Parts: sequence; C-alpha cells; structure tokens
Amino acid sequence: MKRTLAPKMIQRTSDSVAIVVKKPATLKSQHRAGNYTKAQALAKIDTVMKNAHIMGTLLVTNNGTAGVMTRSYGYADVASAKKNSADEVYPLASLQKAITGTVIQGLINQGKLKMTTPLSLYFRRIPYAKNITIRDLLDHRSGLRMGEPVPASILPNEAAEINYTVNHLRSTNNHAFAYSNANFTMLAGVIRKATGKSYMENVQTMILKPLGMHHTYNYNQIPINIIDPNSYQLTKGYSQSAVISKSLQSSELGAGSLYSSVGDYYKFINGLFTGKLVGRAGFNELSADQKISYAGGIYYLGHGNVRIGGSDNSFQTYFMGTTDAKIGVVLFDNQGVFNGDNSVGFAIQAILAKSDPF
Repeated sequence: MKRTLAPKMIQRTSDSVAIVVKKPATLKSQHRAGNYTKAQALAKIDTVMKNAHIMGTLLVTNNGTAGVMTRSYGYADVASAKKNSADEVYPLASLQKAITGTVIQGLINQGKLKMTTPLSLYFRRIPYAKNITIRDLLDHRSGLRMGEPVPASILPNEAAEINYTVNHLRSTNNHAFAYSNANFTMLAGVIRKATGKSYMENVQTMILKPLGMHHTYNYNQIPINIIDPNSYQLTKGYSQSAVISKSLQSSELGAGSLYSSVGDYYKFINGLFTGKLVGRAGFNELSADQKISYAGGIYYLGHGNVRIGGSDNSFQTYFMGTTDAKIGVVLFDNQGVFNGDNSVGFAIQAILAKSDPF
C-alpha cells in the first residue's frame, strides 16, 4: 500500500448505513476442525486483508477466549509511519449500541425498567412517547426518525447531547423497522433518569469494571499515551486522510460516542454471550431469543450467527461471530469501505470455521 502526505479530505459517514445482512449459507454455528491449520488460516486471513487494502486492527478466535489472536495492518498515522497496534482505540460507531442495550438489560434485571416501560415516563414532550416502549427503542421500531446533523460546536455534556437529539428527532408513530441513532441516545437518556447517574457511570459500573475493559473511553477522554488513529480513504492507490468530527461524535451518546480496542470489545461480546453481564435469561430477553432480526444492538442471523457493523468519520467497525462465544471476528479499520469490509469480516469468519482451534 502506498503512503502519501495527501491533503486532508473531509467526509462524514454514518452509523445509520448499517443494514440487515443475510447469513451466508456456508456459515454454521458449530465449529468443525480440519480444513486449515492455524498457520494456513492466518495466512489466508492476511491475504484477505491485504487484497482489501484495509488498514486497521483485527481480533480473531475460533476457540473462545483461549484462542484470541490480534493482528494489525497499515498505519495509524501515515505521515509519521506510526503503525496500527493491538491496544489502540477506534470509534466504536454502531457497535456501541449493544453496550447501551446491555446496560438497559442490567437495569431490567434490577427491576428499574421493563421492556414495556413507555418513553413517556421519562420524556413526555416527545410526540407519541406513550406509544414507544424500551423494546421499541432497542429494536429501532420506535417511530423516531433522525438524520445525523452535526452540531455547530462540541456539545458540552450528556444533558446537552440528549437535548440535541430531542430537539432534532421526528416522532412518526410508525413502528416499522427504521434504523436511527436517536433510539439509542434516548435509551442513554432513560439510563440517566432511571438511575440518577450519568450514562458513562453506568457503563463503567455495569460493563467496563466487571470485565476489566481498560481500553474503552469516551470520545473526548482518550489518554494521551493511547494511540488514536487518523482515518483514511484509499483514492487511486493513495491514502488520503479524512477529518474526524468531534462535534458529530458529541451528538452520538449511547450510539457512537465511545472509543475502544478490539480486545476490549471482544471481552464485552464474550461477557454478554456467556451470561457474565446480564445472565443467560437476560441475554435471551435482550436478544429476543436470538430470532432472526435486529434486537438490542445486534443483528441475529440465524443458526447462532450474529453481526454488528458501524461506520463513522471514515472508520468502519464490525463484529461477526457465534452466540456460543467460540468464533469471533472483531475488525476495526481506519481505511476501508463499509460494504466491502463487511464481506471481509464474513470471509474471515468462514476461514475460522474451517480451521483447527487456535
């Protein structure tokens, strides 16, 4: 891949490009060893990544926590030739929605909320709020519609972030599936009102601390010693840098305001799927029993397979894997193409399913 000091190119991309992706027929939840050795599998994975011209960090496993391997590709900063690394943090984009959903489920487990709790209990001035339930918000079936307007400046706190969404959303009373960040920002608002604590305090207490996630931060609280990559677009063989809008990120509370490492995100997914965070019954409730649908921040594809995808500020993020927590692909890239890299994630999952356990 060529490196260049190309001029910055501004492009805003959207979490809301996430779409339902049908499960490829070749993927199975059950792991069957035999076709590839570990070395062969990793070589094939490296080839897939190289051919897609992806820069980023990849975590793979086909043996749960015992088989986790992390590989990095390309540069966090092209100009200084600083390479991407295992512990650097990327914007989670829509992968954060599953974290927000898990906090909600934790509050349901504690008896502070129900799936049937109406939004009007906390946000009366939103039209049709009495017809919108927690379940509706979790599954993008609330009737709320909102694009991704960029605030004129960085919103100063969580209250301002929630108010920004309240002031820009439309409530339609149409409960067909319609993907919108507004659903999960409103869930973040519900979390604040139901607990009397900030969204981030709840995330810390219920997820980050119990799982030892030490590389997950709010978009504006990344320590100076942690690599925070630039984003790029490959144009005619050259990596051109894109401008990262912190103002946009400040408007995405609960929906795309966190940065995390691939390792931390796998800890979260594993903790959710194995019942460490909300129990098996809680996971079944949040996931709507893993029926083929979108539920609580995750697309359930059938046969134990799941997928999450996000895109924001020219970063792409993905998780593909199985609900038995055995096979997992966490791909965070700072140069790529959303739909193309989505296919890359599925291709890597298929390689893992045909490989000896790592």
